[in-house]
Amino acid sequence: MKTIDNSNASSLTYSDLDESLRRGLKSADPLVFSVLESVDALQRRHQDVLHAHRGNVGMIQYGSAFPSHLTAKIVGDVQARSRVSPIDFINANAGAPLSVCCTRYGFQGPTLVLTMPGATARPIAESLAHHWLQSGQADYLFLCRADFGVDRAIDVETRLVCL
Repeated sequence: MKTIDNSNASSLTYSDLDESLRRGLKSADPLVFSVLESVDALQRRHQDVLHAHRGNVGMIQYGSAFPSHLTAKIVGDVQARSRVSPIDFINANAGAPLSVCCTRYGFQGPTLVLTMPGATARPIAESLAHHWLQSGQADYLFLCRADFGVDRAIDVETRLVCL
């Protein structure tokens, strides 16, 4: 498995996103913004090959980060009003960042989210990525490491890989 390119993003907010990326994300969790920004940078640099193979472009996100901002909001809403916004509930899903990316770019390959410490998850993610590529389940994969850092800052590193 070889790395074609990589991209990083850290603790982005909605207003940090390029206007072209903001569409439909007003209520998304900040984790979505950083994952989307890093994937978008790679997608733009390699759009011709990725578009041609979009049916076999997959994604794996791993690491300690999850949609914690919206999770906290949901808990607060339930305590205060005994109800949850359906949009918040959908966007608080651990798979939301990958869902947004796949929907936005038309990727149809396999996806997986491993919300566990990056050091533990990385070998699992890389082994599965190698298997998906070698078995033809994917031609290209985005491997997104998303971890919480100091003060719950979000750090995302995304690698575009192939065989």
